Amino acid sequence: MKRILLITFLSVFIFKVYGQDNIGTPYSVYGIGLQTENAGPYNAMGGVAAAMRDNGNINYLNPASYTALDTARLYFQFGVTGEYAHLSTYKENASYRVAQNTAFNIAFRLYKNMYMSLGFTEKSDIGYDLLYTNIIPGSTNSYFTQNIQGEGGLNDVYLGLGWRYKNLSIGLNTSLIFGKIEKRQTLTAMLEGSKIIKTSENNRIHDVLFTPGIQYTLNLSPKSILTLGSAFNFTQKLRSKTDYMAYCVNSSTNTTEMLNDLTLKRGYIKYPFRILSGFDFRYNRKWDIAGDYTFQKMSVYEEFGKNQELKDYHKAALGLSWTPERLGRYWWQRNSYMLGGYFIHSGIDVKNVDINTYAITFGSQIPFYTARNGILLLGVAFDLGIRGTEQNGLIQEKFAKVRINIGFNEFWFMKRKIN
Repeated sequence: MKRILLITFLSVFIFKVYGQDNIGTPYSVYGIGLQTENAGPYNAMGGVAAAMRDNGNINYLNPASYTALDTARLYFQFGVTGEYAHLSTYKENASYRVAQNTAFNIAFRLYKNMYMSLGFTEKSDIGYDLLYTNIIPGSTNSYFTQNIQGEGGLNDVYLGLGWRYKNLSIGLNTSLIFGKIEKRQTLTAMLEGSKIIKTSENNRIHDVLFTPGIQYTLNLSPKSILTLGSAFNFTQKLRSKTDYMAYCVNSSTNTTEMLNDLTLKRGYIKYPFRILSGFDFRYNRKWDIAGDYTFQKMSVYEEFGKNQELKDYHKAALGLSWTPERLGRYWWQRNSYMLGGYFIHSGIDVKNVDINTYAITFGSQIPFYTARNGILLLGVAFDLGIRGTEQNGLIQEKFAKVRINIGFNEFWFMKRKIN
């Protein structure tokens, strides 16, 4: 019980700390921000999730997987990601550090073949601070600066159910999507006595999103198991409120003139159809190879009825895992060694250049046995990758991520027999 309380406390603490504003990738300026791509315990396998199911981990990306959990155990799981990135253009360099992807999950059997999970996770992350210097139109030697800032993102608090019938499992996550996206812009002419124009836009998003999932397991031989899985969201309008303000500051007199003050506008953002599909092949309880493909029709993404001119989102991931001996005496025998990679076509097009991401992943998950037949799973994963390009004066990011995922489960629902 003390371990569970400690895990809960750490998860809430991390959620509050890492939920604060982070300045990260400049490409989070588009849409709802950078999708966090958090696959929990499977991050080291390229982030595969569609067909992943086992009795040690909570795979909340496909609710059908809950039926693989032990019938008598209560599961707790939390994870967090830290990222370091080096940014470069053809003439400048910079770097940033950011914490993101906080997640906390609970799961247990609810009734017979029915399982339940609940928790929270970050769905997207926004954090940028960009400064441009441009020549004033019609001038030959006068310039102005443009400072664009943004922060926030979307969060996901969900309640999920999974049900199994023989080799078929189906599930449904019901999520409350909420968050705040702040955008600010400052235009300053580099002239004496000039005026400074500032704009501020705050969007608050809150609505319910449904994620159905399905998995089917095929026993190919006594040692070989193939699982096929898929999870998806239908296109849905998420309710949103926005506050917009624009004002002008005279740099000489320090006086402020209001240009526009739209205190409240109600509308919606259109969250596009998204589907995650994949396979998982396991052999002899030692080898595990899995692959995923994700598609989201971001070309129809809208904010308050206006299309944001993005392209469709695509992601491909592949992962491999090897466990020498699951019941081995030594920790290195029970450890799962993982390797993978992924490619993301983000749907962002800047100056007719697609912003893509390439990364390799590796890591491990170590099981530790505790009192009351409890199991503590410590997962560590690393991402090494590149986002964007220096082509056409754009920004390229070379990033390294460290992902920590901790799971704990123990028997809570066993009936004790008294002789």
